[in-house]
Amino acid sequence: MDQLEKRKARFVRGLVCSAETVLAELTESPDLPEGMGYFINIMKDVFVHQDKSLISTRLQRTDNQKLIGTYCIMVPEELIYAAGAIPVRLCGGSYEASSIGDELVPRDTCPVVKASVGFTSLGLISIYQICDAVIVPTTCDAKRKMGEELSKFTEVWMLEVPHIKDSEGARRQWLEHIKALKKDLEKLTGKKIRRKALQSSIRMIAGAQYEARRLYEIRKSAATVIMGREAMLALNAYSYDTALEWTKAMAGLNDELESRRDNGRVVADSNAPRVLIAGCPPIFPNWKIPSLIEEMGAVIVADESCMGSRYLYDPAGITEKSMRNMMAGIAARYLMPCVCPSFAPNEDRLYRLLQMVDEFKISGIIYHVLKGCVIYDFELIRVEKIMKEKNIPVLRIETDYSPEDIEQLRTRIEAFVEMLGTKMKKG
Repeated sequence: MDQLEKRKARFVRGLVCSAETVLAELTESPDLPEGMGYFINIMKDVFVHQDKSLISTRLQRTDNQKLIGTYCIMVPEELIYAAGAIPVRLCGGSYEASSIGDELVPRDTCPVVKASVGFTSLGLISIYQICDAVIVPTTCDAKRKMGEELSKFTEVWMLEVPHIKDSEGARRQWLEHIKALKKDLEKLTGKKIRRKALQSSIRMIAGAQYEARRLYEIRKSAATVIMGREAMLALNAYSYDTALEWTKAMAGLNDELESRRDNGRVVADSNAPRVLIAGCPPIFPNWKIPSLIEEMGAVIVADESCMGSRYLYDPAGITEKSMRNMMAGIAARYLMPCVCPSFAPNEDRLYRLLQMVDEFKISGIIYHVLKGCVIYDFELIRVEKIMKEKNIPVLRIETDYSPEDIEQLRTRIEAFVEMLGTKMKKG
């Protein structure tokens, strides 16, 4: 075995260990819903077993079916399914992969980009190796340059995202980019996207969105029937499953959670502080922030992450079934409701956060900033200002994927949770 293969094997062992540790902690919970087993097994298949045939079987992929990697929720999955391909979300959440990316991108680049480049450059796990093409939306400068770096290892399609979504010209331009993506998919798959196929894929994604919103509503309840880190993992698992199969599993989990709620079976004290995670997305297997928050006695009842609640939140508004109307509806669905901080102005995000604070009866906000992510950090001052007016405490946590700062973070999060508990008793 040459040096490169030895190095790769060392990183893979580290990645498997990280994933197994997180999954073991979840599995050992006495209150883990039975329905979570499906989603835990998805993560095992991708990050632990890493078997190409096993992954293809889970995705129900035929020999000639194309697999399309995506790097953002701005990529319209409806078009990918309608073209006969399967989408998988590849955003990196691995310390081991980000360590490799450290050698290929600038030091101050965010760990999501470092990990994504690291996964692809060494082909660390199978799902990155079997993608026929990847789509990289230009939601930030780092993603734009990431696409250029990834193109050294795989076929990359850049999807130009407008940053002023309220402009009529920007909306027209975005629709043209979506139409161009449709042509690229047709060329790759050799399959023309027909009206009925697109209508069917829109319906399928809407089914997943319906179940995601059921979970969203369940988590609003004063009775906590699922821990936040478990709910967030189930939503993360959508990245590596077909929409249809994930929807079936999520429907089963939601039925179980509603039964728990009706029978008064709770998993946390009613006085536990209710926390909202805002800012950069926690991406499996980097689960240290969700784990620390709940280990300290709080409950994550909501998040505004593009790998969590925001992933499947907004459905496409289709008024008629013509190809023209459906394409316009898909383009609008991925642009107009999106509250990613890459947009300016972005008052929608502030409104959404205020709405979530009220809906979920939030005690405090953990504002998660990954080192190098300027756009999320830039909006912190505005978030702190509006939350101060509502008397909602905000704790900014800046970190990367390294495990070295866990004890420091534990101390800060523990103090924050204790403060929330004291505030609730006084209130």
